[in-house]
Amino acid sequence: MKKDIIVFDGVCILCSKFLRWVLKNDRINIFRFTNIQSNFYLKNKKINKSIDSILVITKNEEILYESDAINYILKKINKLLLIRFLIIITPNLISNFFYRIIAKNRYKIFGKKDSCYIPTEEELKKFIT
Repeated sequence: MKKDIIVFDGVCILCSKFLRWVLKNDRINIFRFTNIQSNFYLKNKKINKSIDSILVITKNEEILYESDAINYILKKINKLLLIRFLIIITPNLISNFFYRIIAKNRYKIFGKKDSCYIPTEEELKKFIT
């Protein structure tokens, strides 16, 4: 069965914390995961590489970026309804503007690790390299 794929920045502390939160809350295994440092990401010609933060490739091959990706993830795991509501009522132009500010400054604000998040043995089954 095909799964939605979340692509994240493996060395970004904010992205890694969000990844761990999604792993914890994805109780019915909706998602698979990979990072922008992976071969999967580098070889996928459909991905707009100029957007180097969290994105989702749906099982229908649609690629969602920025606030659309975050909203999709939150909708699928049915969590953080207030944030979802705020994303939905805010025009994409505005929500993506703020998303880009955070994404562009994520290393300055949240920090950067020397290596990617290392999943547990159980989590590793959900990862694509």
